[in-house]
Amino acid sequence: MYDHDHTAGPSRSTRRPWVRAAAGLTAAGALLVGGATAAFAAPDATQHSGYTPAIKLVITNPKPGDIAGTGGDFTVDLKALALNATGNNQLSAANGYRPGLNLPPAATFGPAMPDPNAPGLVVTLSTTPQAAGGPNANLAGVFQLNSVTSHQGLTRVITDWEVGVPGFFGKNKPTTLTAYLVNGTAPGIVTGHEKPISNVIHETFTIGR
Repeated sequence: MYDHDHTAGPSRSTRRPWVRAAAGLTAAGALLVGGATAAFAAPDATQHSGYTPAIKLVITNPKPGDIAGTGGDFTVDLKALALNATGNNQLSAANGYRPGLNLPPAATFGPAMPDPNAPGLVVTLSTTPQAAGGPNANLAGVFQLNSVTSHQGLTRVITDWEVGVPGFFGKNKPTTLTAYLVNGTAPGIVTGHEKPISNVIHETFTIGR
């Protein structure tokens, strides 16, 4: 497992509170990522007629319509599932997909950055403040935990994020999460011209108060 804060990895049962505390230290850093960005439409996964992605992206938490977390603190859990050999290749270690932790003060941790352990992941929230890059900022760089498994010969990449600054993305407020994968390294700020290699998810939930 790669550990981008150079800290020995504790067990998962003890890691969650520690991850949350560490992520809370990033509030000041997030405020440095400035600049207003115009809203862009998310790309369409159907790049051409008959195109079928080799990767299925699934959000396991939260679900559409959920009230997620309390006090503005919530978690997002994603799974990228290879559907065939092409998907296995796209999610391979050769393409940068690996288990690991990405925690502050690592230079790889922060909004408007790719995930160093899942480089093609794009995740945006409609309520991301301009201080963190706005709604078009790729939040994959604040996902803390990545794991890789194989199920019946097909690769699964599981990626988790717990908000470290409660209320930073709103409280008692609907937000729309958009997520997909691209080839290579994802951009820090999405433009709407990206070419997904997975399905594109649009999911609206309410951040708990």
